[in-house]
Amino acid sequence: MMVSSEANDAALPPEKFIAKIWQERQRFVREGRIKQPHPWQVALSQGKVSKIALVEYVKNRYYFLCNINRKDAQIIANCPIPEARRMLLRKYIDEEGQDAAGGRLESHYEMWPKISDALGIPRKLMNSFEDVLPVYRYTVDAVFNFAKLHDWLEGVAATYATEGRMWKRYTPKEEHREEGLLHEGEALRVHYGLPEEALQFYHVHSDTNDEHGDINEAILKKYCVSHELQEKALDAARFRWENQETRHDIIYRYFVLGAS
Repeated sequence: MMVSSEANDAALPPEKFIAKIWQERQRFVREGRIKQPHPWQVALSQGKVSKIALVEYVKNRYYFLCNINRKDAQIIANCPIPEARRMLLRKYIDEEGQDAAGGRLESHYEMWPKISDALGIPRKLMNSFEDVLPVYRYTVDAVFNFAKLHDWLEGVAATYATEGRMWKRYTPKEEHREEGLLHEGEALRVHYGLPEEALQFYHVHSDTNDEHGDINEAILKKYCVSHELQEKALDAARFRWENQETRHDIIYRYFVLGAS
């Protein structure tokens, strides 16, 4: 039976479209394009990362955290739909700091220096970003540039692809491959002696990430409703998975393998 090109180009219903995104991620894992778990995650969980390597990771990731919200602001700026902008703004304020809108919590990136303080890294050095690897800086800047140069829905899809624990929601538990692994914050406490008060970032960030994933998912379901938009969204997700994997690879190769 012949299938028309129009049928092939039909948009997927919202639920099936969301499922296709996470099926694509599963394909990336099967093909080894996403290492699950990543060797960096395993090494840190097992306490096999040196203190020097951990310090360098903390300095590099701070650059990511300080710049990622610029990406979210760019997506909002590109969005022509007031309702969608308001949805995205709730997410943005959480990350940028609820205190900016009369709330209690500061920005998520301002919680990160509590970790660097506990590790003895001077704030001046953290804020200068002078020790950030150029190649790591490039991958972070690429995320911002992607959002700046692409349609706002592509920016939302790229964000959604790596939002917190969303992938776990759509991946069978037996495929998580995280049995026995410590969460990053827990690993810092158990293996590296960081006090609980220094780990606020992990407690706040993990909770809000689920809410932010729900916001992005709702937007994609409502506005990503043509075959063309859905294909672009899938490409955006692929870009973000590859970018995230590259950042993890950089940290692992420079500071774990390079130090051995």
